[in-house]
Amino acid sequence: MKKLLNLCSMMSVFLLPLLCIITPFSQVNAQTICNNQIGNQGGYTYEYWKDSGNGCITLNNGGNFYVSWNNIGNLLARKGKRPGVKNQTVTYGANYQPSGNSYLCVYGWTTSPLVEYYIVESWGSWRPPGGTPKGSVTTDGGTYDIYETTRIQQPSIEGTKTFQQYWSVRRSKRTSGTVTCANHFNAWGSLGMNMGNLYEVSFTVEGYQSSGTCDVYSMTMGTSNGNGGGSGNSNTIKVRAKGISGQEKLNVRIDNQTIQTLSLTNNFKIYTVNTNSSGGVNVEYFNDTNGRDVQVDWIEINGSRKQAEQQSYNTAVWQNNTCGGQYSEWMHCNGVIGFGNTSGARQRNLSSLEEHSESIIFPNPIKENYFTVKNIDLGNINEILIYTSQGQLVETITTSGGTTTVQLPATLHQGIYVFHVVGTANTLTQRVVIH
Repeated sequence: MKKLLNLCSMMSVFLLPLLCIITPFSQVNAQTICNNQIGNQGGYTYEYWKDSGNGCITLNNGGNFYVSWNNIGNLLARKGKRPGVKNQTVTYGANYQPSGNSYLCVYGWTTSPLVEYYIVESWGSWRPPGGTPKGSVTTDGGTYDIYETTRIQQPSIEGTKTFQQYWSVRRSKRTSGTVTCANHFNAWGSLGMNMGNLYEVSFTVEGYQSSGTCDVYSMTMGTSNGNGGGSGNSNTIKVRAKGISGQEKLNVRIDNQTIQTLSLTNNFKIYTVNTNSSGGVNVEYFNDTNGRDVQVDWIEINGSRKQAEQQSYNTAVWQNNTCGGQYSEWMHCNGVIGFGNTSGARQRNLSSLEEHSESIIFPNPIKENYFTVKNIDLGNINEILIYTSQGQLVETITTSGGTTTVQLPATLHQGIYVFHVVGTANTLTQRVVIH
């Protein structure tokens, strides 16, 4: 596929230095550090520390970094903000490959009281911190268990002291998404786990007596006041896309903020993004080079599906010998396809979910953690959309083939819901009671 020629190569020799100086796309030279160090780079503070073993951190553009470690005792690699703010958001994507005990987390400290805190997104061989949770918080598309532990006369930012540790540990691992810190801090406060003056908010890789690598290929920080720890304002965005080479990447963006980075394969795959952010939605192709192109089939915003070829804003398609056009599912150049706003897509008129099937869902009421779809005429079941009785989409379950027994999402509480089962041959809509 033809691409736009680099602007610098089209100009005469005497203009080259000027053009390349004024180009708006600046790169920060990567910096590799193998000894303990604290500093500033890419608009963030960074820290690299280990007590033994081998390891290095490479500081890349913005909040991005790469860390590798081998047979270390303890290791900390992070980028973030000091002091940061209590309504901080952290949006990240990482290729996290630990071998042994390790955490991928949002991490920091407060003073007055002295508290070390963790919001753990993924882990290695052991899910921290053990013990019995004090409670839970549902936010950013998942449920986190909350723990409080005590460290007695241990190193801290104030020297050797006794202090509390606060933990939110995600029940299911993930390696990309958004963390809304305010929702965790508010949930901790409701359990009597009070925060002091913020000292640090960072995106962190920790290791203990382990080895591994982690490529944090995307990390940005913003702000959001959260939603009090609940999930009522969450948005679910699904993207069906593929790359030509399988090395392409897409950013899912809301109001010009990257929410999640998707690593595509060369086969169509459905990617699910959960976020509390709201506003204008677009997908951004950003790592174009020869041999790479992206095909976006559709995206769904809270159950409302929008075909890419029906969108009028596409700066990434190659049309009329230039980048930029409309009404295409192709992305040949770095650019975006706009898909409208999250608002208005959240609610759905349940009468539009027509009942076509003789299949049924049982048991009804559901009293355990599983339910079964008695599949009479649905064909292969692709997905199950779950709505509240008011028409709010709260869960999307992706299935494959003829699977009929499904685990009930832990986020669903007692109440009346509408289950909409989408098959290749038919659909099923049924009101279901959860006890």
